[in-house]
Amino acid sequence: TISIAIPTYKAPPDLLRRCLNSIHTQTFKDFDIVMMEDFEGKGMGWGTNQVIQNAEGKLIKILYQDDYFAHENALQIIVDNFLDEDNWLVTACTHTTGNPHYPRYNENIHRGINTIGSPSVLTIRNKDPLLFEPQLNWVLDCDYYKRLYIKYGEPKIVNNINVVIGIGEHQTTHRLSEEYKKSEIKYLIEKYS
Repeated sequence: TISIAIPTYKAPPDLLRRCLNSIHTQTFKDFDIVMMEDFEGKGMGWGTNQVIQNAEGKLIKILYQDDYFAHENALQIIVDNFLDEDNWLVTACTHTTGNPHYPRYNENIHRGINTIGSPSVLTIRNKDPLLFEPQLNWVLDCDYYKRLYIKYGEPKIVNNINVVIGIGEHQTTHRLSEEYKKSEIKYLIEKYS
């Protein structure tokens, strides 16, 4: 029913172990795991596309290796709420720092104002799925959400905290310069103006 798509990169191995442990404790068992080896240097968008393109489930649940399911019923909640007419669904999350986040779509998401959250809150239908822009790193999610919105409208929102986002120095986005981040936001503003 659902493919859990995990792009991997150079992060401490205990983070991937934590992610996989959270998957194996799920009460919903009709899933497979699609992992792609280290995409460091190729871009987060490129790595995420690799796992999307290799997913075989009816649904694709993105889950970055430093993130993990918040409880054992996370997959069941996603499957129960993803109806036939839905094309993308996002859930609430919390962070390892303890800050909960409840998603909402906003019309300025392409300006880097991400009110949805990390791609780890996202589940998409596996029917000719959109791919991420391969070169993007900082605002790859903002661009992807904007394109999903253009194609399908607003996401189905489930305000259940299903995912924990792993915050830390290991994150690719912490290694990007402010100049680089600004250049990606400028690119998106020009793209959607």
